[in-house]
Amino acid sequence: HPYIYKITFATANESSALVIRPFSEKGTLKDLIYKAKPKDPFLKKYCNPKKIQGLELQQIKTYGRQILEVLKFLHEKGFPYGHLHSANVMLDGDTCKLLDLENSLLGLPSFYRSYVSQFRKIN
Repeated sequence: HPYIYKITFATANESSALVIRPFSEKGTLKDLIYKAKPKDPFLKKYCNPKKIQGLELQQIKTYGRQILEVLKFLHEKGFPYGHLHSANVMLDGDTCKLLDLENSLLGLPSFYRSYVSQFRKIN
């Protein structure tokens, strides 16, 4: 799918998994929002709230549509994707591409599991 970031190498055994993707100079959607460089350390990139910048309306429309199209594709194929957040959306030019599709195959819990599980008892 054009909105899924490619994997160059993947392997797994009974105790671990390894996935390698090409490095992107542009970084993730989170990097764009925080005006961060992908190679900078995490704390330098994301812990300065003064650097946060919103996206332009056209960017929101473009990226939003691309993300919804790939989620629709995955849903139609019966493939769960519970790890949607800005750090799992790679930018490739003006195109968004999802990362970490393998998490559900590896049995990793959804990114939002802790938030959703608290509502299980609500009728």
